[in-house]
Amino acid sequence: MRERWRQGRAARRAHHRRRGLRARLTRMFALVAILAVVLTTVLTVGATFRVLAQFGPGVGADTAWDAATWQQVASGAGRSIIRSAVQAAFLSALLAIFVAGLVTRQLTRPLARLADGAERLRAGDRSVQLPIPPRQDELRDLTATFNDLTLSLARQEAWRRGLVADIAHDLRTPLAVLRSEIEAMQDGVQPLDGAALARLHGEVLLLARLVTDLRTLSLAESGALSLEPRLLDAEEALRGLAEAYSVRAVEAGVTLTVHASSPLPLHVDSDRLRQALGNILDNALRYAAPGPVKLSAWADGEGTHLSIRDDGPGFRPDDLARAFERFYRADASRTRDPQGRASSGLGLAIARALVEAQGGRLAARNHPEGGAEFTLTFPVPSGEPPSPQTRMVTRAPSSSR
Repeated sequence: MRERWRQGRAARRAHHRRRGLRARLTRMFALVAILAVVLTTVLTVGATFRVLAQFGPGVGADTAWDAATWQQVASGAGRSIIRSAVQAAFLSALLAIFVAGLVTRQLTRPLARLADGAERLRAGDRSVQLPIPPRQDELRDLTATFNDLTLSLARQEAWRRGLVADIAHDLRTPLAVLRSEIEAMQDGVQPLDGAALARLHGEVLLLARLVTDLRTLSLAESGALSLEPRLLDAEEALRGLAEAYSVRAVEAGVTLTVHASSPLPLHVDSDRLRQALGNILDNALRYAAPGPVKLSAWADGEGTHLSIRDDGPGFRPDDLARAFERFYRADASRTRDPQGRASSGLGLAIARALVEAQGGRLAARNHPEGGAEFTLTFPVPSGEPPSPQTRMVTRAPSSSR
């Protein structure tokens, strides 16, 4: 894919070299120079022949001219030739001015539109869309890039507004609960006991988790996240995840099954990989329980794949398109799991950001046999061919850590 992209880019560059703005200018001014030379040559040579035709019959073997006559004839011929050369230079200058005017008009019109569009963009108008020039040249590419830029800025601004609104909403709910609980305690309506303090503590934990998740997401997407990649085995990573979540799986009535080829080397940050897998598995326990959840790993020509698949209801079409959006929940009423654990609504967005920060990709789909499936794909470390050996590890609901 990358090689085809490079070949296409090289072909586009070669096409621009042949038909681009620089080529147009080169051909245009070369044409002007050729026409100027031709015009000067024709007029000068024509003037020379006219002069020769004036005194040609008088030049013969029996004709003797004195010095004054020769001087007069030569002077007239020189003036005629100079006059023709001046006329040719004047006409060449007019031709160059005319052609330059046409060329600069073609150049400055889209540039003026770009300057006007940039001024409108600076003033806050994100709906600016400029007409695309018809010629396949750098100005067309620049205008198309400018239009893409304005569309991207409009999407980012809409995303920022939505993000601020979502953050305000998710912060407002626990703050409102804290305020109502504290005011009820101050008024004596609510007793200050262990249960009330536990509720307050839970809301504080939700706020802390939301702030931590926002910071992690920001660091991952900005490329400022500290990573310590090392070689590890995919099967061991999935087995460790199943061990860590075995108690929660029992409580939710979920069977965790690990199916992986061994060895499957990964060159990733183990803590960040565990965090991404944990967020995805937490999502499965929250929305797909009770039922089995399969954790799988395999390798092919694209890289090493880690998959978490549940047997829940899967995604609705709109939910699948927005699965990795910040604060998006497929079921707005299920902001907490059955055990009462709070959700910040950022788990899947953080998982994708953590995977992409390590050179991988995360995809979600509805499995053909039912349920939702999340697949993490990482490039295979060089010199580490995948092995066809396969092992099975199962965690049943009756087991405990």
